[in-house]
Amino acid sequence: MDNSSGVKRFFEYLPVCIKFYKLKSEGLARLIFVLVLFCQMAGSYIQHRILNQISSEDFDLLMSALTTVTTAQQGNAAEKVISPALLVLGVTLVIKVITNLFLSVYLYSYISELRGKTTGILSGFKGAFKHLGRLIIYNILFGLLVMMGLMFFIIPGIIAYIVFIFGFCYVVDLKLNVADAFTASSDITRNKKVQIASVFIGFYLMFELPIALVISGSTLGSAYLASFFSTIAGLILQRLIAQLYMDLEYKSERSAKS
Repeated sequence: MDNSSGVKRFFEYLPVCIKFYKLKSEGLARLIFVLVLFCQMAGSYIQHRILNQISSEDFDLLMSALTTVTTAQQGNAAEKVISPALLVLGVTLVIKVITNLFLSVYLYSYISELRGKTTGILSGFKGAFKHLGRLIIYNILFGLLVMMGLMFFIIPGIIAYIVFIFGFCYVVDLKLNVADAFTASSDITRNKKVQIASVFIGFYLMFELPIALVISGSTLGSAYLASFFSTIAGLILQRLIAQLYMDLEYKSERSAKS
């Protein structure tokens, strides 16, 4: 790997990143964990209740309608399935935005620590939520870009994620507006996408993939369990993003300190 890029190997970041519970303000780390976990579990509960309204008979009729001429009964069944599915999608998006906002507080506080500043609970929330509108807009646009990219053979979505993920850091750290944050994130990753991708691949293979493989099933209990481990993975990811951002944006400054 080209160390001149400023990007280290995944396992060099790992020892620091897995200490997701460790901020100078330990109360803030615990609070963010609880808030994110609560949101994810609440979302899982709402989704479970909505999906339970869909009967297996209605689902079978919908599948049949996709391959045959639609009857009135099949049309009613399709409506009973599609409406809850769209509602679940809406709940998922809302929960994703809310949890990302809480994770942005963690991201802001951790970057502040890496830059030698101390943040408490109130200052952590104030520092991040000072840019609430920008964070919400960036969340939505970033999510749409990645989702649209994933729909086109997956690779464009992965590239969009790598290129624009650091925009969140620019919003909370350097207070850039949404357009400038996109531009800055794109600039900082130029000619370094392979190195950055290898780090994120390591993260997803170590944390996200096991969660998806081990915790499966449609029960509410399995959804709660997945929420618990996903919350931990989410905090670890914020630390990883912050570490990468510091190595890219403040490369010369960090090299001088080391």
